Amino acid sequence: MELTEHRPVAPRMLLARRIERWFVLERPVFIPAGCRFWTERDALVVEHPTGERRRYAGFVCR
Repeated sequence: MELTEHRPVAPRMLLARRIERWFVLERPVFIPAGCRFWTERDALVVEHPTGERRRYAGFVCR
């Protein structure tokens, strides 16, 4: 998955295993349609339209 925006919105349900080429999730994560997502240090953050945020562990692979 390649990010072209800073905090993109998922156009449909996505199954993510890695973000771009450098951030690897500890386990696959479903990102629901309409949610924004981005990485912060050691986690993928998924923000729902309601404002609720969930964090999923991962690591930088350089």
